[in-house]
Amino acid sequence: MKRRLLFMLCLCAISLVQAQTFNYTGLEIKQEKVKKKNVYEWEQFIMANYFGNPHWHGFGLTYGRVKLFGFYVNASLGTGFHYGYSKTADNSQGVIFIPSQYGSNGYFPYYTGKISNNQASVTIGGIVRMVIPLYLYAGIGYGYHTVTAQTQSGEWIRMVNYDIYRSFGHGMNFDIGLQTNIKGFTLSLGYFLITNFTHGVSEARAGIGYTFKVK
Repeated sequence: MKRRLLFMLCLCAISLVQAQTFNYTGLEIKQEKVKKKNVYEWEQFIMANYFGNPHWHGFGLTYGRVKLFGFYVNASLGTGFHYGYSKTADNSQGVIFIPSQYGSNGYFPYYTGKISNNQASVTIGGIVRMVIPLYLYAGIGYGYHTVTAQTQSGEWIRMVNYDIYRSFGHGMNFDIGLQTNIKGFTLSLGYFLITNFTHGVSEARAGIGYTFKVK
């Protein structure tokens, strides 16, 4: 009887130890899985950008930092550098018509054919990491856009309100698109708009650069 009782106690003890070991191991595995789920590190990226459409072009730089959420800053310039102008061309009698200061009569200057597309922008925005190695970004900022033409006398005339010559000057810009990071190699593609809320200039934005860990 004593031997049977002792044998039963031993079996119970062995079963209890095995149950505790199993539960502990299962808990350890579960904790390890929780630790590995959605653990992101801070990254920073820098890119060279192209802005433009069939009529004008520009280039810029972007810097940003992101974990799950982050931010970026972008600055860009157009390929034209004749921001200053002496007169503004009126489209009432054609884009090259210069209205007179003293009445309704004006004149048609002779142009050299040189056109300057002047653009500058500064954008601040947010960026969010998606499930796959893809990011969504959107931003807002200051934008400036004019188109000037050179006359044979050396003056630069601002073109307005005629076809592509939406030379509205100061305004705001809006930026939205997607960005991807594959082993540090970073690409972006998006839509860029400069507007004064009366006229606007739509452009594509493409970028290429590198993403690296923040130390």
